[in-house]
Amino acid sequence: MVQTCSVPNCDSKLIKDNGIIFYRIPLHNSKSFERWSKALEIENWTPTENCVVCSKHFQKYSDQTSPSEVSFTDLLCGSVLNDSKRKICSMNNNKRKSNNLDHTNTKRLQKGIKKTIPITLNKYGTRNFEQGCFVQTCQAPKDLPLYRFPYNNKHLLHIWSKRIGLSTLYDLELYLDITICKNHFHEDCYDKNSLQLKPNAIPSINLIDYLGPPENCFSTTTNSEEISMMTSNGDHTWGWLGSTEQFGRISELNEFIEIPKSQLQDEKYACFAQAAHCFIYAENSKKVFNIYHPRATILMQLRYDGYFGFPGGLIDANEDIVNAVNREMAEEINLNTDLHSVTNDDHVISHWSEKKKLVLHFYKLKVTMAELIEIEKRALLAQDYGSEVLGTVRIPLYTLGDHYRGFPVFLKHNFIGCSREQLIAALSILNIMKPEEIKLALSANSINI
Repeated sequence: MVQTCSVPNCDSKLIKDNGIIFYRIPLHNSKSFERWSKALEIENWTPTENCVVCSKHFQKYSDQTSPSEVSFTDLLCGSVLNDSKRKICSMNNNKRKSNNLDHTNTKRLQKGIKKTIPITLNKYGTRNFEQGCFVQTCQAPKDLPLYRFPYNNKHLLHIWSKRIGLSTLYDLELYLDITICKNHFHEDCYDKNSLQLKPNAIPSINLIDYLGPPENCFSTTTNSEEISMMTSNGDHTWGWLGSTEQFGRISELNEFIEIPKSQLQDEKYACFAQAAHCFIYAENSKKVFNIYHPRATILMQLRYDGYFGFPGGLIDANEDIVNAVNREMAEEINLNTDLHSVTNDDHVISHWSEKKKLVLHFYKLKVTMAELIEIEKRALLAQDYGSEVLGTVRIPLYTLGDHYRGFPVFLKHNFIGCSREQLIAALSILNIMKPEEIKLALSANSINI
């Protein structure tokens, strides 16, 4: 189904990069609809939510765009103002057929945006977004005006995306669907007596990734360094990962705080993003090199971002935590959940970060050594192997003769979120290592060898 203009005798169609912009008729705003009807001379016709008007029927007045001879303050040429009752036509309706969306691509779409904008795939494979402010930390009321990203101005688009933490022009189609609310624009950004953005206006307030002066709200020159970041090969970009990348930023000391089990259901944490991961282990008495006693074999992963972490991931909206962690393990390590799965009784510990607005739940899964080896083999055939997961590793739970190499060195690596704290907590809670051993490993320093 190709989007076409609803004006009689107009043959405009929604085709990517043809320069024609489509606007939805404001059915739910009686005053605006009355003016639109007058301008478009609508008679004996009841438009629906899918009816749109193309930009051919608008006239430009300096920085504004208005249909026919009627002057409006609710439409812009470039950044289009949206309100809570009107949905702007998605430029992405050029229909990617669902037959071309394999499971991995569907999962990428869902994971890339789900914590910021609710997303579904319709029968055509097209993304359907419930519009809202794309700034992850935005606490503004939901009824504030929304502005579409300046898709046709690559220089301006790069600045907008960089200031909200995306820093990418890799997945350009993302910017056809997302919006940013009035809460992030300085008062100087607007035309007098209207909510229209002036040319070259850029977000400058209430942004975690921009701490400069709020008056710095206009782009005046083209920065060659910024333009050099515009790439199509994916390097130095976030792509669809951009909306959740803040969860992987380096954690501050003691940023993640343990949640007492009695408080796990508190309303305080309900509005935070949720994730669940699992500690898979087996008792192991076989000595390494006939010298070191490992006590247990524990699996971790090398992630796509270079961090070490445990199998698991973000929890979908309305998804049960236990179901989520089992689903993630099936996807990331090809775990046969008919044979191995965690239950509520396997919960080990939970943490939360006020800064990241994130809650992390941690579970355990105990298997036999033979079963663990089979899990390692199956992991090579996981659907996420080679993308989200770059390999499964065993943790060296012993310390060599220099009191440094082995487990102390492993703890020096970079870990995602609070997975280092989760590992240490599990080792202690499950009595795999004694507290004094863990303390020595944590305090070990590099020596000349």
